[in-house]
Amino acid sequence: MGHKAAGGVYASLRERLDRQPIGMPDGKAALELLRHLYEPEDASLALRLPLRFQSIGKLSRATGIPEKELDDRLQRMADRGLVFDVEKKGRRYYMLAPTVVGFFEFSMMRVRDDIDQKQVARLLHEYLEEDPAYRNQAFGGETQVGRTLVHETTLPEGDHTEILDYERATHVVREAGQWAVGLCYCRHVKEHVGSRCEYPMDVCMSLGNGAGFVIRHGHGRRIEEPEAQDILARTREKGMVHVGDNVQKRLTFLCSCCGCCCEFLRAMNTFGIEGAVVTSSWIPRPDPETCKGCGRCARGCPVGAISLEGRGGGRGLLAKVDGEICIGCGVCIPRCRKGSLSLESRPQRMHVPESTVKRVVLMAIERGKLQDLLIHHEGPLPTRALSAVLRTIAELPPVKKRMARQQLSSRFADMLFAGLKSSPMSWLTRL
Repeated sequence: MGHKAAGGVYASLRERLDRQPIGMPDGKAALELLRHLYEPEDASLALRLPLRFQSIGKLSRATGIPEKELDDRLQRMADRGLVFDVEKKGRRYYMLAPTVVGFFEFSMMRVRDDIDQKQVARLLHEYLEEDPAYRNQAFGGETQVGRTLVHETTLPEGDHTEILDYERATHVVREAGQWAVGLCYCRHVKEHVGSRCEYPMDVCMSLGNGAGFVIRHGHGRRIEEPEAQDILARTREKGMVHVGDNVQKRLTFLCSCCGCCCEFLRAMNTFGIEGAVVTSSWIPRPDPETCKGCGRCARGCPVGAISLEGRGGGRGLLAKVDGEICIGCGVCIPRCRKGSLSLESRPQRMHVPESTVKRVVLMAIERGKLQDLLIHHEGPLPTRALSAVLRTIAELPPVKKRMARQQLSSRFADMLFAGLKSSPMSWLTRL
């Protein structure tokens, strides 16, 4: 009976986690993975935790667990990457960690002996790569978790090159305020299943508040800005792709990825999911006058976006870039010994959500989960949070706004969009 009851707890936890924009759809490895990561009592507590930050005082009142006891339990769960915490003005706030970016990564960002990492790696590999349900949800929209940051050293020189601050990895790192580095989750998983490549492991960075969490709970080690900038330079020289948080402000992670292990890039390479990581605003163009068709750029491209085609008339080969696949990383540029490749701006700059709130709202709409974002069993969103969500919806193009309407009940949607014609706050007063 105890085993059956525990199974029910894990099934309920999976359903709760699946309410996140990137959730945890059912799959043959899902419940076994949760059993390896959550003790039964942790799973039971997780079912009562919010999907947004809430103060320890409110959580104590909601759960009936004394504040000190609850805080101790949640700190231990944070040490395992199962919940997130922040501290503001001496008060601690907690929320249930999502799958991505969340407890999937934290399970493998360091060497641990409190879980069977070999088994966890096997289950993650099975769940993420052998079952399409998660892939379809994770990458099933225009808005993704990660975006490519172009290698700045590969951009053409001169004032005509327009690159915004949030597109510069060096600027993003410089402004972070806190820095941490941990093991590459993807390559660590592949190491345990016997398919790790030779790229370095200790290169995936957490930034800002994300670094604060990682440092507090031992998921990585604290570093300072010079070392963070050195990691950028070293990984750039090795031809690794820089993928960061798909937001303009306050990025929480910046990974150094390879096409063979990275889950973002493997979604493209192995499963043909174009756009699994957002491209930069640049694209390489070969010069047909100087290109020798040697194929070095094609072999170096981490997503297979470059091929060789015949020039005709027996004039040899020419590199060709598929703009639908290319992620604009710049890895190919130094591969060309003839200097025949150069980056140029795409016809339209890629849209990057300004903040995490805006990214989450877009992802929720595109994945049919807006109602889960707005309505939780722990009560309505606080006024400030709801206002931020509604402002984001108000600024959406008509197509996305119609998608949002379809996901809400007619009465709720009518009030929502009627209020949005004036302002989010005017709608809030009508709730």
